Amino acid sequence: MAKDGKHVIHAGGIFANPQLHREGAAAASMLPGTVGTFVNGKFTAAVDGKASAIHYVANYDYLRCKTVDDAIAADDWVVGFHPTPGVFLNLRAAAGTYGKGDPVAIANGRIKPAITTGDTPDTVFAYVEEDKDLTAAAGDLVRVVFK
Repeated sequence: MAKDGKHVIHAGGIFANPQLHREGAAAASMLPGTVGTFVNGKFTAAVDGKASAIHYVANYDYLRCKTVDDAIAADDWVVGFHPTPGVFLNLRAAAGTYGKGDPVAIANGRIKPAITTGDTPDTVFAYVEEDKDLTAAAGDLVRVVFK
């Protein structure tokens, strides 16, 4: 069971029916909620979110009775959600403090608080949608919304 009480990756919101997905093998072991792209047919954790490829979020494999806490092994099958506006997802986070409405960026397949000023601002990926400020440990799930 998730230590932070989260049990799903797709947490609701407005979504196309059916929700857009893409499938392929995992390039390396990862946890559900990892943000990545498909490179040569393999799901690969996104380095920084600046790739021109479509970003997806790895879902857990409920068909094999796995949970959000069970790792997806290298070469295992990954079903990735395509984030669309209005969708809420629980994503793996870097350690940090996340407050409702804060913009987040991607770093090594995880979200992190976005730096939006200065000479090299981050590419905003989503916005925190937690009920209260959250201090996350590395790998915790944080609820975000896409706008």
